[in-house]
Amino acid sequence: MVDKTKVDNEKLRLIVEALSKLRFGELQITVHEGKIVQINRIEKQRFPV
Repeated sequence: MVDKTKVDNEKLRLIVEALSKLRFGELQITVHEGKIVQINRIEKQRFPV
């Protein structure tokens, strides 16, 4: 049997890591039947005008 707390902590760790590396952009979390199934990070590169 899988320890749900361990799985959830791993997903939370990945979310925090993705956020900490993101300067400009989006973090999209896909949930299916109440469970996180996918994390997408879209990073934008900004250049001075």
